[in-house]
Amino acid sequence: MSKKIHSVSSTDFFLNLRNYDFKKVYSIAYAFARRDLQLRYVQTRLGWFWSIGQPLLAAGLILIVFSWIVKIQAPDGIDYSIYAFASLPSWLLMQQIILQGSPSLVHNQHIISKVAFPRQALPLSKVLVGLLDFGVASLMYYVFRGVKLGVWDFMVFDFLFYSSCTIFAALGITYWIAAISTRFRDWLAILPLLIQGLFLLSPIAYPSSRFSSALGENIWILYLNPMVAISDGFRSLWLKTELWNENIYVSFIMVFLLFVSGFIAIRYAENKMVDTL
Repeated sequence: MSKKIHSVSSTDFFLNLRNYDFKKVYSIAYAFARRDLQLRYVQTRLGWFWSIGQPLLAAGLILIVFSWIVKIQAPDGIDYSIYAFASLPSWLLMQQIILQGSPSLVHNQHIISKVAFPRQALPLSKVLVGLLDFGVASLMYYVFRGVKLGVWDFMVFDFLFYSSCTIFAALGITYWIAAISTRFRDWLAILPLLIQGLFLLSPIAYPSSRFSSALGENIWILYLNPMVAISDGFRSLWLKTELWNENIYVSFIMVFLLFVSGFIAIRYAENKMVDTL
């Protein structure tokens, strides 16, 4: 017997969007996040120490590869570790949301096929889990910067703004991949490669100015990657480096487009998800 694929019109989609219960989505996402946190470090010897150990390991690898081996220099005489680690927590947050949120629908298809609930809650739950590690990593960097530079100021509004940009950009990408992967698992197979490519194209371990000579007048292409503005934004927040230029808005527009289009994509896929998973 063939499966029936349900269709949905644009009118029905936007009418349903008006009645969208954001509170319900958040409460379900919170329940999934709490479950993930409870099971996270089961049967590990170090347990919750990995919330500290993971950013330390990532920082150590970046320092060894890009500073000692590749010998990249931070601009304006800034110590490389201070410069590179400023945007590292945001990258780890984005990476965690995408890697764990993108396959969340496929991994929980046994629940989706039996229980009716907003499917957006599953990828969203990975955001709530990732925020814990992001907070720990950011606090570690704040202490590291304070000890290293003797600077202890903190711009709350800027921090919340760039953190929100990170979440919305990552969630937009995650929604897209999660929606497509319900029909085509190929995206999950190449997901680690996509993450590696995004890291190399993002100025995490090196300044964005290194692309200027290669792209020339087409430098705006670089800012199609939202992590460019996010990385430079966190460096501006922590280190008071130069940020604003005429291309920075391209990244912020991409954050908005990624999230809105990703949200729409997963809403459309939700109507066919039971049949395609």
